[in-house]
Amino acid sequence: MRNLTALLGIMRNEMLLQLKTKLFVMSLINSIVIVILWGYLAGLQAQPMNHLKVGVVEGSPIAQTMLSSGKVAAVVFPDRDAAKAAVLEGRIIAMVYAPAGTERITVLLDDTQGAAARTALANITTTLLGTLQGGQNAYGTAFAIEEAWGLDMNDPTYLLRLLGSGLAAMVVLSNAFVFSGFTLIAEKTSGTIYFLALAPISRLWVVLGKLVANTLLILASTIMTVLIAVYLFGITPTGSLWLLVLAALLTGVGLMGLCYAISAYVKDERTFRIVAGLPLMMPMMLLSGIMYPVAIFPTWLQSLSELFPLAWMMEVSHAVFFKGGGFADVWQSLTLLAAFAVTMVLWGGVAVSRLMRVQ
Repeated sequence: MRNLTALLGIMRNEMLLQLKTKLFVMSLINSIVIVILWGYLAGLQAQPMNHLKVGVVEGSPIAQTMLSSGKVAAVVFPDRDAAKAAVLEGRIIAMVYAPAGTERITVLLDDTQGAAARTALANITTTLLGTLQGGQNAYGTAFAIEEAWGLDMNDPTYLLRLLGSGLAAMVVLSNAFVFSGFTLIAEKTSGTIYFLALAPISRLWVVLGKLVANTLLILASTIMTVLIAVYLFGITPTGSLWLLVLAALLTGVGLMGLCYAISAYVKDERTFRIVAGLPLMMPMMLLSGIMYPVAIFPTWLQSLSELFPLAWMMEVSHAVFFKGGGFADVWQSLTLLAAFAVTMVLWGGVAVSRLMRVQ
C-alpha cells in the first residue's frame, strides 16, 4: 500500500511539473503539427487535385470545356504567349491550346512540379478526351505533351532528380539547428558561454566568431551536398551554382540567428527541441517544396509556404538546376533571404549578448 501511495504521489508531481513547465502544452502542439502535416499532406496525394491551375486561351473551345469541367482550376489568358509566360514563371502548372491549322491539342507542363504536373496532365486529358462527338474527340485526335524545362518526366530518375534539388535546403536547415541551437544549449549547460563573457573583448566579437565559424561549416556541407546532387542524383545544373551557394549561405545564416535567439531563451535541449523542432523545422521542411510540390497544396497553404525562407531557397535551387536561371531571375528570392539573414542575426546576436551580460 505504501508503494502504491508513493507511486501515485510521483505520478501527481510529474504531471504537475509537466504542466508547470508548459512542456505538456508544447508536446500537444507538436503532436497536432505531426498529425496535420504528415496526415494532411499524405492525404492530399490521394485527392483529385482539382485546384491545379491550368491556363487556357480566352474564347477558345478548349477554354469553354476546361472552365466547365471542374477537374482543374482553369485560368483564362488573352493569348497563348501570356499563358506560356505564366507556366515559365511558375504561376500556373500547365497550359492547353490547339495550334491553328492542326488536329492536335498541345499541353505545356511545368515539369519541375513532379507529381503535381503528372496529375494536372491526367486531369486535362480526362476532361478533353471525355468530350466526344460521334465517338471522336471534339478538338482533335492527338495530344502533344511539351515540357517547359525538358526534364523528361518519363525518365525513371525524374522524381529522384527533383528530390536531389532539395538536398542543399535540407542540409542547411538541419545544420543550422545543430551548429547554432544545440551548440549554444551545450555551452549554457557546461558554462562555457559564461566564461567567454569574461574575455576582454566585446561580446559582439564572440557572437560574430561563432557565426562565421558555423557559416564556414554550412558552406562546406553545402558544397558537398551539391556535388552529391550532381554526381549521385544525376542533376546537370543549367544555371550558376554560385547563386545556389549564396542562397544557402543566406538561408543558413538566417536560420542560425533564429536558433541562437531561441536557444538563448530556453533552459535546456529538450525544451529547444520542442519549441524549435517540430513547430519550425518540420513545417519548413514539408511545406517549402523540398519533399512535396507546392502546387498540390490548397491555396491557403501555398500562401503560407511562401513565408518560409526555405521556399525562397528552393526557388533559387530550381532556377539553378533546371531553368538556367541567372541573378536577374532569382534576385527577388535572394533579396528576401538577405533581409531574413540580417533580421535574424540581429535578433540572435542581441539575445546571446544579453544572455552573457546577465551572467
